[in-house]
Amino acid sequence: MDQTSNPWVVTAADVAAGPVTVWPLTGKVHIYQIEFEQYTNASDTATVNQANGKSFAFLHGAGDLQTVRTGNVGWADGIVVPQAGITATGTVRIYHK
Repeated sequence: MDQTSNPWVVTAADVAAGPVTVWPLTGKVHIYQIEFEQYTNASDTATVNQANGKSFAFLHGAGDLQTVRTGNVGWADGIVVPQAGITATGTVRIYHK
């Protein structure tokens, strides 16, 4: 994963074998919005945690398979997408400051 890009992009394949640390617990990061897209079932989900393991965002697929967004979420102490944090298919885009 490229930490210099905006948004950060994590796919289901990226987290199939283990968690992906998007931003380490070395400082706070401001997250504008998190999007879940390219999933194939309305039951697909995506979980984004802070680096300390606390839940930060949970996105649930929509019946029309459109992009699901969190809206402005604010500051986080690191960002990690846990192992299997994106079910089966899908992409999480994390927009940051």
